[in-house]
Amino acid sequence: MKAILTAHVLLLVCLAHGIGLGASPVNVQPLVKQTEATPQTTKVLIDTDMGWDDILSILYLLKKTDIEIVGVLVTGCGETNLRWGKIIALSLMEYAGRPNIPIAVGAEKPLAFAHVFPKLFRYDMNDMMGYLGSLSDDDSVCLDPRPAWRFLADTLDQATEPIVILSLGGLTNIGRMLQEYPNAKLDKIKQIYAMGGAVYVDGNVALLNNARKEWDQGPRYASNYKAEWNIFVDPVAAKLVFDSMIPLTLVPLDACNEVLLSPTAVEAITADDNLASLAKKILQVKTGTHNEGIPVPIFDPLATMVMAGGLPEYAYASLYLDVDVSDAELDNRSGRTFPVDKGSRKINAVLGVSATQFAKEYKEVMNR
Repeated sequence: MKAILTAHVLLLVCLAHGIGLGASPVNVQPLVKQTEATPQTTKVLIDTDMGWDDILSILYLLKKTDIEIVGVLVTGCGETNLRWGKIIALSLMEYAGRPNIPIAVGAEKPLAFAHVFPKLFRYDMNDMMGYLGSLSDDDSVCLDPRPAWRFLADTLDQATEPIVILSLGGLTNIGRMLQEYPNAKLDKIKQIYAMGGAVYVDGNVALLNNARKEWDQGPRYASNYKAEWNIFVDPVAAKLVFDSMIPLTLVPLDACNEVLLSPTAVEAITADDNLASLAKKILQVKTGTHNEGIPVPIFDPLATMVMAGGLPEYAYASLYLDVDVSDAELDNRSGRTFPVDKGSRKINAVLGVSATQFAKEYKEVMNR
């Protein structure tokens, strides 16, 4: 892993000096957050597969007073099965004392292919690694009757101000909305922030598949060193979003690989309220008894922090990006994200972040 991170640092140096990679050089720009005298509330719609890192992300946002969660869309194309993802979302909102946040159930299957996380891995996520039973089983939180893509389209149509979409799983729900509601008011989407992709680094599909014998799903997964899981679970939906005109900021493995999950994150959380206590438990079990046996980036919380303005600076590149929608049994590249010469609009790909700043910000927010 150190070799991988060193290579990534060298890559950023090359990019910053305009050294060509492949067909053309890339201009990496630092983003510096400007502090506002009167910060405004950001309305956020979360699209999530309710994995462990999604929960850490939602807990972080629930602690921030400048974030208004206007809805949660659950997808079954990701770390949890749809039924259990729904139950986790309902239980989490009740546990957090936020039954007013609407929850809509989305896609159970991707738009194409049948790419899924290893069965035993999903079983572990379905039970929140053993913590689901510790959440409230109250049924005061009600599901919205509309499917997630209809809920999304209606929310945009009724919006009086722009909404940010935070995508923490496969992009199927958003892809379905683009297919079924082509006249939805996409101009009401201020930006989509999505954890997904691997632009200049290896993907993690084969990495997870090959980490444990019981997670091996065969050569279609074992040979895919190019794709990242959130794009791989539904590359067709991802391509629809990439090809759209919706402003998109991607937080790929290029950035996530710099912020690794660490036991020190557990010790940093000292608050004892419900939200902080649950975050601490998840971090504790994920770095302990339920670790993956490989170095694991923090993933979704990094994209969440970028969206919420929690990182004062980071490096990004504005690129035209495409998604490989092929599928093969050997040397599979399905879900690969790669730069191209032209497209509908450029995508901001976050390529450099500070692990120290991430840890500081997450600790400070969770300890409020």
